[in-house]
Amino acid sequence: MNERFLIGSLILLALNFGIGQDSSCFREANFGDKIICLPRINGYQECYSDSKVKQLADATEVEINSVLGFYLNNEIYAKKDSLGLITFDDYFKVYGTKEIQFLPAGKEVLDEMSQVMSGIFISKNWEELLELIDELGIDVEVGVPIVVENYRINEESFTMVLLIKYELQGEESYTLATTVNGYLSNNRLIWMAYYRNYVNTETIDILKSKSNEILLALIEAG
Repeated sequence: MNERFLIGSLILLALNFGIGQDSSCFREANFGDKIICLPRINGYQECYSDSKVKQLADATEVEINSVLGFYLNNEIYAKKDSLGLITFDDYFKVYGTKEIQFLPAGKEVLDEMSQVMSGIFISKNWEELLELIDELGIDVEVGVPIVVENYRINEESFTMVLLIKYELQGEESYTLATTVNGYLSNNRLIWMAYYRNYVNTETIDILKSKSNEILLALIEAG
């Protein structure tokens, strides 16, 4: 359990409606001795093989993880040559933890990791958190992830909803809303993280809705 707690602790340090999928994989990624299917997702482009996208994705990922897939929405994908110069959200990545890439994973491992991850971050009741929100800001230490909800849409996955406040020198502070999802794919534990800039309380509803649909598509793809 201590080893898994360490893995879970490190995983998040770096941290168009109507989602659908093609019946086949758009691209396949190697993870240990397994192949992970990356399906087509309506409204998004999987583009990790693009050199500029790969550079950005790898630069923002912690060493213990391997990026398997990186999806930009269609609008941002059209501007991918300007990544790093533009502000963007509504994107997600699929990734794996290197230390467990050869570890068979079933519902027992998923349940255990869900419990471990739930104990890592600060958790707050969403109704109580609303009282702390002032426009786009959240009255917490910058960069400290706050879990506002844990839930499961099925037995093959779990989801955590987090808010993280960022401040950059010379820039306005902003809050990022994200879901971190653990799911089973080809007998391995895989991660998907979906990101949106926090605007208001409706952001959380949109975040969850899109994340859930993306997650179901990934699970169905196997």
